[in-house]
Amino acid sequence: MLEEVPRKIKIVVNPNSGGGKGRKIFPLLRQKLLDRKVSFHLQFAESAEHLTHLCRQALGEGYNFIISCGGDGSHHRALKALVGSRFVMGFIPAGTGNDFPANLGIPEDLDSACDLLLKGKIRRIDVIQVNNGEYVAGVGGIGFDSEVNAMANRLSRFVGGRAAYVLPVLLKTLTYQPKEVSLRLNDERTQGKALMVAFGNIKSYGKGMQITPLAEPDDGLLDVCWVDPVKAFRLYRFFPTVFKGEHIDMPEVHYFRASSVEVETSVPMDFYGDGEYICKTPFTLRVLPQALRVLVP
Repeated sequence: MLEEVPRKIKIVVNPNSGGGKGRKIFPLLRQKLLDRKVSFHLQFAESAEHLTHLCRQALGEGYNFIISCGGDGSHHRALKALVGSRFVMGFIPAGTGNDFPANLGIPEDLDSACDLLLKGKIRRIDVIQVNNGEYVAGVGGIGFDSEVNAMANRLSRFVGGRAAYVLPVLLKTLTYQPKEVSLRLNDERTQGKALMVAFGNIKSYGKGMQITPLAEPDDGLLDVCWVDPVKAFRLYRFFPTVFKGEHIDMPEVHYFRASSVEVETSVPMDFYGDGEYICKTPFTLRVLPQALRVLVP
């Protein structure tokens, strides 16, 4: 669904996103917006919690377009203030992965992102609710990929782009031990040992890895990709296919779609979503249809 409304814009910048990219691009971003005669107010977030606070504060100040300048983790923090509201969320990609805006057709170059503030359209998309609390807009996962995510977050201070995700994959392949997982997808139960399980509202995470390649952010469904335990050499062969979404044709991969998923495991496991730690198992995921308004090309 597309809409058009007058725009009063506030931009919240995470200066630490993308290894400090948010801070570095600030002077250029400000000048490009002034050149375009965009009326805006800009603030730096001092922490993840402060970013959420600034977004909520903006709503009370009369702004109706809240722009998150940062990475997928920054956009995740903005969700807390904007899900279910009449306000519009926009993006200036300045992170390591930038998968969430990329899946909405938003390019990483600054000029295009700035143009969108004036010319972009409003689209309603789904959001994943976790345990009636946290929200995830992109992809989440447990198992192998959540441990990769944790390592990638640590490495992103030193290594940029896709390498921040590829290196942890190569290292974790040698050490990760699959765990027992049980899923209830709507009313059907699936269980067994899994290398990883990913839950996608969009197609990709980790800088373009299309782990749930059939996902659409406005179809009311959560895409689930279950990967059986595999030997290291098989995983090395499996990994490159993920960037094109071709892994779902492999016999070790099982693909499901559901509006809600209950997740249990034999031992507590970390759940990461939008590149951030969310909670430990067990947890429940539920799709909130068209709960977020976003600015898109």
